[in-house]
Amino acid sequence: MNQDLHEVQAAILKELLFNNGTKFASLNKLELSNDHFTFHIKRLIKEEIVEKIGKLYYLTQKGKQYAGKLDIYGLKMEKFGTPSVAVTAKKIINGKLHLLIQQRLKEPLYGYYGFINGKVKFGEFAEETAKRELLEETGLIGDPKIVTIQHRLRGPKRTEVKLDHYFFIYIAENSLGELKHTEEGNNFWMTLEEIKKANTFPGFEFSLNAVLRDKNEIFQEKFIEVNEI
Repeated sequence: MNQDLHEVQAAILKELLFNNGTKFASLNKLELSNDHFTFHIKRLIKEEIVEKIGKLYYLTQKGKQYAGKLDIYGLKMEKFGTPSVAVTAKKIINGKLHLLIQQRLKEPLYGYYGFINGKVKFGEFAEETAKRELLEETGLIGDPKIVTIQHRLRGPKRTEVKLDHYFFIYIAENSLGELKHTEEGNNFWMTLEEIKKANTFPGFEFSLNAVLRDKNEIFQEKFIEVNEI
């Protein structure tokens, strides 16, 4: 099922959320014709969201997870912020601090520079994501340590959010391996001076300062104005 749930199907899911195991007639709160209402019931059954046992209709296990995302007042599927990881590493080269920076080679924000990032997979710990992304996207093996958690909202204005991410920020101090480029992005060891001259992600200083700060904050939130992603 996609996010564009029909209002009739949404009404069925709402009823089953509160009364799981309901007769056909009781589900038809909108008092549609039997043919019209049956069409929507069959669609939900086909998608394995609803099942019929005897004369009663129930949410399946899949259906319970899906219907749990329903805004029961607006009858729309709700959107949620994406849990993600941003990971970097540090290295001293010729006596100067360098950070691991990636030039992103995919949309959104194609071509911008910043830390390696990726979504936390279902059932995966954030630290596991950080290790996986570091290896997959750079070829390096490391032991990333949590710096902070940041909630970033990005869009042209606060009422028009385009990107909503919860970032677990990690840094690996003792990474091993040969740094490589991948299809995800080009990777570099960069000084702070070089980073400041690069075309970094909108609001990147928010993450950079968290990595450089001696005293880490547990949680930070910020809206970042960006007209195009």
